[in-house]
Amino acid sequence: MAKLVFVWLGSSLPAWGRAALQLSKRLSGAEIILISNRIAGPCIEADVQHYVEDFYQTPKSWQEANQTFDVKFRDGFWVKTTERFFVLEQFTQTFAIDSLFHAELDNLIFNLDGLSTKLDKLGRGIFCPRDAVNRGMASLIYINDTSALSELNVLAANNKLAEKNDMNLLGDLLNNSNKFFSLPTEHQVHSTNLAQWDAVSPDDSQGIFDAAALGQFLLGIDPRNGGVLLFNGFENENKGCDLWQLNYSININDRKFTIRNRLNGQTFNLFNIHVHSKLFSQLTNQNRFNRILGRINNGKTTLMNIDLMQNRICRSIKARLARGSL
Repeated sequence: MAKLVFVWLGSSLPAWGRAALQLSKRLSGAEIILISNRIAGPCIEADVQHYVEDFYQTPKSWQEANQTFDVKFRDGFWVKTTERFFVLEQFTQTFAIDSLFHAELDNLIFNLDGLSTKLDKLGRGIFCPRDAVNRGMASLIYINDTSALSELNVLAANNKLAEKNDMNLLGDLLNNSNKFFSLPTEHQVHSTNLAQWDAVSPDDSQGIFDAAALGQFLLGIDPRNGGVLLFNGFENENKGCDLWQLNYSININDRKFTIRNRLNGQTFNLFNIHVHSKLFSQLTNQNRFNRILGRINNGKTTLMNIDLMQNRICRSIKARLARGSL
């Protein structure tokens, strides 16, 4: 089986990230590799850890190109989400790796047994889910031709797209390159709700992937983008179907997550959940996870998080305390 590689560019690994790695290690069945900056420190939750500084040199072309990215947003978030592909390219070259799975850290990865073999039969390049015609989402991707990484990075370094981020870069290549393949998502659940793009058949992949909408619906959005009270049941504007018409279940022993279409009884294996809320501590509690799924299956939302710092008054008090003005 291809290895599952996560990339964390930045300082210390958040607690939720360690929980995410631990869960994906348990459920995916794959060897977990973490690529991180040395400052992040050792991570025992990964099977193997490589430090960026040991093999990566930032290309001059990328140094020049990323000057046009928004570096102020969340500590250079948009720069890092694109730069990870330069890191992955040099990683595959340094360690002679021909194929790998790559997932964003805020993803819960389920049983990957046999998936790489199935996708190898369909093409060579990068397999990536998308949630819109112009947007690819690297929540969980498969790479079996590393020259596709080079193609992506050339586009990033010469980026003329209006919106400069990894999602639009992937979307452009999914539309225009024969080395980029769209993985099936909830858009393919309803045959009467065909997506506006061609995708791998769920029959060929033996499952579907979560670009963004399923994780936001089941487990809530990023608390930084919400209010004081965070509930699940959020419906992304790019959702591929009526998410309330699906039934959700997890089998820990089989390491599988299953979605059933209530309209026709058809079932789909789900390979990942994009956990935007980062609430992995709740997912480590199987009873809690099952209760969340049970409620959503019965048409009920769940209070996922309380964050008083989303309240303007609380933020003001914290800022004044930091300044020593209280």
